[in-house]
Amino acid sequence: MLKDIKNTISQSAVYGLSRVATKLISFILIPLYTAKFSSDAIANLNLLESFWQYLFTVCMFAFETAIINFCASEKDLSRRNSILFNFFFLTLINAAVFYVISLSFSGSISKMILNDNSSSVISYCFLISIFESLLIMPLTIARLNNKPVLYTIITISNLLINLSLQLYFILGLKEGFESVFFAKWISPGIVFLICIPYLIRNLSIDVDFTEIKKILTFSFPLMLAMLLSILLNSADRFLLNDFVSKQQVAVYTTGYSIGSFTNAFIIAPFTLAINVIFWNKINDENFSRFMTKSSTYLFFGMIMTSLIITYFISYAVKIFVRNPGLWACTEIIPVILFSNCFVALFIFSSLDFYYKKNTKSILLIMAVCLFFNLAANFIFIKYYGIYASAAITFISYFLMTILGSALTKKFTLTKFETGKIVLLSVMFVIFSAYSYLVRIENIYADISIKLALILLFLTLLYFFKFLEPIETERLKGFFNKYFIKMLKR
Repeated sequence: MLKDIKNTISQSAVYGLSRVATKLISFILIPLYTAKFSSDAIANLNLLESFWQYLFTVCMFAFETAIINFCASEKDLSRRNSILFNFFFLTLINAAVFYVISLSFSGSISKMILNDNSSSVISYCFLISIFESLLIMPLTIARLNNKPVLYTIITISNLLINLSLQLYFILGLKEGFESVFFAKWISPGIVFLICIPYLIRNLSIDVDFTEIKKILTFSFPLMLAMLLSILLNSADRFLLNDFVSKQQVAVYTTGYSIGSFTNAFIIAPFTLAINVIFWNKINDENFSRFMTKSSTYLFFGMIMTSLIITYFISYAVKIFVRNPGLWACTEIIPVILFSNCFVALFIFSSLDFYYKKNTKSILLIMAVCLFFNLAANFIFIKYYGIYASAAITFISYFLMTILGSALTKKFTLTKFETGKIVLLSVMFVIFSAYSYLVRIENIYADISIKLALILLFLTLLYFFKFLEPIETERLKGFFNKYFIKMLKR
């Protein structure tokens, strides 16, 4: 079982390279954006970033997840390629519809979102969603073919082209924030064209309307659920726009973006790996225990990473965020990090729903959480501003996890180790409070104390018997094998 978990971690690590690269590029661009663009421009940039994510979610139509569910367990290669063609056929239809909408309504959408007639940047957002959706096809096929390295090459190629174009437009041509979105659609367009030969080799032309009906029945509720999830993730930013200043919106969106680091670094690559491994291992004897331990280790990884970021992010922000007016985002980041720890747990409830082909329940959960989020924000934003939004985000994601566990209780494939999850949560709250309650001017003393607190955190977990005896023995063996021998050399 531990071997299976090692395999999951190794695959997540390879997929994670692309996600780390994505976040690394984001960190590279933060000082550029904050140095070259005004606070209003940064706020607009973040709003449009959320907007094209909505478009992408609808255009993609949850096909990435659906492809894995329909194809991962399919042993007949010709049959699988036929199913893949139907997904690609539907993606092309979506892309055509979106292109027509962009030609017809970009001006009015710009007026609604940005209060001006910058139709070009709205058109770019539509094009981003179209080409990112098309690029999902070769990326998902690479996952099905168990080629995480190819997946990473495609993703990083897209990122490098994107980065190069943004640097050229902003530094070379002195363009405004609109050029960011121009680069974001050109790069996936180029990479998709390069991937066409690989795509053709894995498709068999066969329009099957019975299969298409099954795909749409599965994907439509899931697409709506993903759309509501993105709304849950970003609706507060649009609400804040009506109650607080653009400066405060910029502070919140900056903190939210940095606090979502664990999404890109841990959750996204783990999801990419576990979605395929889930279907490959579902009939194994130790499958249930594998899922249980995976959930515990994932939550532990999220908590530890969140604590480390909480302790040291204030130094990184002062280096990468060149606008001192945005440094207050460090007060938001720990709350967002903790919120995402519970998003990680919802992955396992989602897998239960996928197994039962019950995507309508995911839609119901997202609808309930979004309703709570919007209602609570309307009530409390006017009094507590961005801090209310951060707290409500945490409660919303916690509610999502509770509802997921409740609705899958009778058929769940993952038994959460609730005691360990509660222990990690309580300890995170206690230990992260240091960053809010204590201010030490001497940087060396501050870092030393924080490193000691991290060591204390791990020591307390040992005394609370967080690890089982066999896990402790394996950990000692790993430590002896790789560290003691190195010291002896």
